[in-house]
Amino acid sequence: MSGPAYYAVESYRPATLQCVLASAVKRNVPANVLLAIGQHEAGKEGSAIRNSNGTYDLGRTGINTKTLNDMLPELARYGVSRDQAIHYLRYDGCYNYDMAAYLLQKHLSACNADFWTCAAYYHSKTPEYNLRYQSYIIPLAKAWGDYLSKHYTVRSMGRD
Repeated sequence: MSGPAYYAVESYRPATLQCVLASAVKRNVPANVLLAIGQHEAGKEGSAIRNSNGTYDLGRTGINTKTLNDMLPELARYGVSRDQAIHYLRYDGCYNYDMAAYLLQKHLSACNADFWTCAAYYHSKTPEYNLRYQSYIIPLAKAWGDYLSKHYTVRSMGRD
């Protein structure tokens, strides 16, 4: 995985809780679920983890390059090339979480299944993988929800 050789120094930015929460608010997704996804995916700034199918999971929230390829026409409307997107997904933790929030919002708004199935579409629509992903993110989301409710003013997203 490589991109263009030169980017602004600011393009390397670690994710912060504040920028993750801002992305959740901006995209109208539950912050605890977004944080659970990031914790489970367990990427870090700079990571490009190769999968057995030849794709890569990029950055903090493990955005897959196949998912990225599906997003390219939309990104191009904003002047973002594939190489730029790869770079920022890998090295800008806040951008990575914002794109994860965008993807989560798309899954939640276009889905007719229960909340957790829709949220786990972030990982897979294949039932067995979806259920396994739910088993990972539900307890993490609950723990994040408890943390956030102790430290922040929390409002309900209206779906359980």
